[in-house]
Amino acid sequence: MNQLQAIVFDMDGLMVDSEPLSQQAWDEYLRPYGHKLTEEIVSSIIGLRADMSTPTIKAMFNLPEPVPVIIQKRAAIYSQIRASGVPTMPGLHELHTEIARRQIAWAVATSSPRHHAEEILQQLGLHNRCQAIAAGDEVTHGKPNPAIYLLAAERLGIPPKQCLALEDSGPGSLAAVRAGMTTIAIPNAQTKTADFSHAHHRYNSLHDMLANLDTFFGN
Repeated sequence: MNQLQAIVFDMDGLMVDSEPLSQQAWDEYLRPYGHKLTEEIVSSIIGLRADMSTPTIKAMFNLPEPVPVIIQKRAAIYSQIRASGVPTMPGLHELHTEIARRQIAWAVATSSPRHHAEEILQQLGLHNRCQAIAAGDEVTHGKPNPAIYLLAAERLGIPPKQCLALEDSGPGSLAAVRAGMTTIAIPNAQTKTADFSHAHHRYNSLHDMLANLDTFFGN
């Protein structure tokens, strides 16, 4: 296992607890129409890019506005909600302290747009440490297509097979596996019932990842 050279992080629901905020943005958009997302709907769209999840919600609630307008309006709401800060997932900063100490290369591969990723990394104080970002608006196909993970590896300059991917969603972990990365699923409250049978490992938190770093990167 010691051939691994880098870690590629998903962002939403893995580094930061942003999924409840994302759901809040949807609920605010849907309120005038008398709708809100159920747990079932949230589970079905987690990890997907906006252009993949929005048509589903539009059809489900028979929303009158075109998909691009819905995406734009909901993104503006989400941006306002995020501006006051996003909670970190347990163990994130401890893990990144150790990654920095060991000088392990790392990147972010997120379905969200690049400006969102940069904003979150700034808020976390990790922007200057992140060696590469691959975002949903930089690839033709979103997760579960492997394109985002392949782009992250390319920008790191490290082959996918030498990268360890950390993911909280089914589509995301499938994308990482398809890219050829060793993949660890770390489900959150919204994704704990997802199918992770394709993932190589499953941990409960980033604390578990920290405890197992030697397994993948040696001492």
